[in-house]
Amino acid sequence: MVLDDNDIIVVGGGPGGIVSATKFAEAGLNTLLLEHGGPMLWRDGNREVPAWTQKEYPNNTLTRHDGMVYYLAPSDVNYYCLNLPTGQRAACQLGGGTSVNAMQQWWPPRAYLENTFDFDGWTVADFDAAIHRTVKRIPHTPYWSTDNKFYQDEVYGLMSNVLSSIGLNEVNNTVDVDNKYNTFGRDMFAQAGGQRGGPSVGYLQDAKRHPNFTLKLYSPVTRVVRTGSQITGVYVNGTIIKAKNVVLSAGVWNTPALLFASGIGPVSELITAAAIGYTPYEQNEWIINNAVGANLHDNPTGLVSFTYNDTKALPYYNITGFYDGSNYIKADADLLFSQRAGPLTIVPRILCGWIKVAYPLDTSKYMNIQVICSSPNVEDGSFQCQFNLNEGALSRGRITLNTTGTLSFADGAGPWLTDPNGLDVELYAQALERFVNGSSKYPGLTVTDPVPGTIQSYREWLGEHANKTNNLGTSDGTKYNNGSCADINAKVYGTDNLFVIDGSLSPAPTTSNPTFLYEAMAELASERIINLLTVNS
Repeated sequence: MVLDDNDIIVVGGGPGGIVSATKFAEAGLNTLLLEHGGPMLWRDGNREVPAWTQKEYPNNTLTRHDGMVYYLAPSDVNYYCLNLPTGQRAACQLGGGTSVNAMQQWWPPRAYLENTFDFDGWTVADFDAAIHRTVKRIPHTPYWSTDNKFYQDEVYGLMSNVLSSIGLNEVNNTVDVDNKYNTFGRDMFAQAGGQRGGPSVGYLQDAKRHPNFTLKLYSPVTRVVRTGSQITGVYVNGTIIKAKNVVLSAGVWNTPALLFASGIGPVSELITAAAIGYTPYEQNEWIINNAVGANLHDNPTGLVSFTYNDTKALPYYNITGFYDGSNYIKADADLLFSQRAGPLTIVPRILCGWIKVAYPLDTSKYMNIQVICSSPNVEDGSFQCQFNLNEGALSRGRITLNTTGTLSFADGAGPWLTDPNGLDVELYAQALERFVNGSSKYPGLTVTDPVPGTIQSYREWLGEHANKTNNLGTSDGTKYNNGSCADINAKVYGTDNLFVIDGSLSPAPTTSNPTFLYEAMAELASERIINLLTVNS
């Protein structure tokens, strides 16, 4: 490892870290990417290939992370960070959330970008260029199987009819990338060759080809090293590694944690950090930045359950026996291992739609609720649809440091359905009423939970069932605007050369799964940093 000649260190190998580190290396900077955990894909060194598949299919390279057939298999707790509140999950391995999630890849729509960003350097035009650079390396597609066929997708036909009956229009999500309001279509994924794609495939492999790029795994950074506002390196595994610049890309939980440990943040958090030895910086060395850990947001998620009277029309494909090789269809396994094709390649998320609900007194404002329907996962004829309050949600929270050195929600409350005016609950309930009552009228289809009812019953159901995170991350701890943590170059206020590139830069909940947005933000921010360093050199 080069200890003294790093132009830039990137802390964290999630989507933001991988994209930005690749860009820095391609710009000629001596780049060191430090990842807390280990590899998750075969091409990066992971060898978690189930033993039975090695016997039946010798020389196969489909690890439990490369193959999406394993997506719903039990996960090792060691894949995840251990300092988060109960119920929260963030992957502390190479690839971050893209190493364990369903790989949904949703193009951020123009309206969301206009409403959320649209300031100097971060306009829709700026994003458009960054998005197109991203999609060249990480194509989005509705297919998992390499034969470009859909498998186990009977729910799509049924729910297409249901959503059409309540006024939603079917669109081609591959090309109608901005049309995510009162529409539905196929779910979209970052698939590469019939298996997990994303930044670890589309970016990291390019970075590895550059001699000025170094990746070090199992390298947990505990804080940055600084003299006043000048960052000189990072502290990792008992060693100080020097750098001219540092980028934190540790995710929406651990980027604030690293800032707290580095003596940067609100006074209240730094008092705690100093008292428990979490930071070595004395009070006269603190950099007060009240936005660190603030503006935390996420999407509340509910599960709407259905049964269909023609159960055989919606068959359940049981894959649990595939995990250990005790029970599987050999022809399907042959397709998977020889061609990366067939029903064992897929993620069970089939259909995605959006219900737009306008404010009662100002129809120019709205919230957008996302519906994600999956194939049957228990028995024939029984399935569920996620119901997520996404774009426009107003509830916010804040990350705080506990005296144990772990993180939690300030005031004991997460950022779900807590806006003081109650608009989140009201508009969310209106969308649920439209969806459930409309679905219950469709012949042969029964909504089993929530039971069709009144707007008040839906408010109550959401209060009981939707105050939960989706675990893998639409929260954020920083934002670009007045009172923000970082400036338009992603540089942390109060510092000379410390930057943030991860989901923390997202000011508001996204329209869909946020990974594509985070990758595009990393494209945009890294180019701004490269330009800044070039000007200052």
